[in-house]
Parts: sequence; C-alpha cells; structure tokens
Amino acid sequence: MYNLGLTLLKCVLDDKHFKHQVKHQEEVKMKERFAVSFIILISVLLPLSVFASDNDYSLRLWGQASPFISGSAGSGSGAPDYDDAFNSGIGIGGEFDWRFSQRISLLAGIGYETYNGSSHQGISFEDIEIVPVYAGGKFHITPKTTRWDPYLRMDIGAAHLSSVDVSYQNIKGRYWDSSWVFLFGFGGGVEYRWGRWGVSLEGKFRYMGEPDSAMGFPSTAGSSWTVPIVVGINYHF
Repeated sequence: MYNLGLTLLKCVLDDKHFKHQVKHQEEVKMKERFAVSFIILISVLLPLSVFASDNDYSLRLWGQASPFISGSAGSGSGAPDYDDAFNSGIGIGGEFDWRFSQRISLLAGIGYETYNGSSHQGISFEDIEIVPVYAGGKFHITPKTTRWDPYLRMDIGAAHLSSVDVSYQNIKGRYWDSSWVFLFGFGGGVEYRWGRWGVSLEGKFRYMGEPDSAMGFPSTAGSSWTVPIVVGINYHF
C-alpha cells in the first residue's frame, strides 16, 4: 500500500478555523494572481491591435478535450501517476491572433480547464483546475488568401494549478498546494475560413511543471504532459 495513508493521519488539520483561514488566503492569492495574469495578457494584446490592419487579427473562442494526463503524481513505492489520480479533462478559453505577415502570426490566450479526480489504492483525489496563460506564434503553410489555413504553432507561458485534497478511509488532507508552473506546448492544426468567420481544429503536445507538495515526499510530483484536442470558432477583423 502506498505510504500516503499514514502520512494523511499525520497531516489532518484538527483546527477547523485554521482550515478556513488557509482556504480564504488561497482564494485571495488566486484572485490576485488571476488579475495580474489578465493585466499582463491585455498589455500584450493592446499593442498588437494598434498596429494591426484590416484582416490581420482575429479572436478565437476554443474548447478542448484532453484524453489523458501523464507523468508521476507522487513519490515512493506504489506512488500514483497522473493518469491514476485524474481522468480525462475538458476546457474552454479565448485567444487573440495577429497575422503580421503571409506566414507568421503572434498569439496570446487564457483558458480554464478541469480534470476529474480518480482513486488509486483506496485514495480518492479531488478534481484539479488549471488556468493557462500563454503567448506564442504560428507558422502558416499557405498564404492569407487561401480558404484552408494549415499551420504549426508553439506556446509558452504559465499555468495556475488549484490545490488538490485527497481522502483515505474518511480522513481528508491537502495533497498539493495551489501554485504557478511553467507551461510549454507545440503542435499543429488547420482553419477553414468563409468571409470573416472560421473554424479550426488542432492537436498539440503540452508540458507543465511540478505542482507544490503539501505532504512532503509522498506527494512530491514530477512534471506532467498531455495532448489536448482543440476546436475553435474564429472571427477575423
């Protein structure tokens, strides 16, 4: 049996008021970090919109499905992998794209994702929520005038990971603290355009850094990776 069970017994917080204070502080920090991320994103988007000309930039609303998330989610004998602790994930988001040449465009975006928690050796994991904030670029294989627009893309940025609790034999404890981690992704896709509208489909490989352990060694995890499939609706200005 994974030694998390004994660790949970030691990590249970008996003081409910202290639990409430910790949760409140985390919520405040989350709001502050989200506000900072939003300001940074807007500071990137506004200069791009000033210099863009007709049909050079677009907004995209996207939805995604991630069939799995992989990597080591703990340490020690019998420790879970991410796909032991979590099931498939879904997400939504928005993206701004500035195509400043026939072949190259810059982009920035933000999203919200959730992966359903699962159970591993009697230990139940809570859902994890992810807020990616990223910028990147696309290389367009065909020129602007074509209806079909295949492309390659690369993203770099940060992702906010929510805290995750686990429960074992009616005992509940904090497994990971909320944290910001490095994010990197690359992949490709295609957009079909008619007039100012378009629909896009893409797949990409995405890497995220290690979450913050709340239990010491047993919950010390490695980085994770997944392969999101993304569908978008685009509007070109």
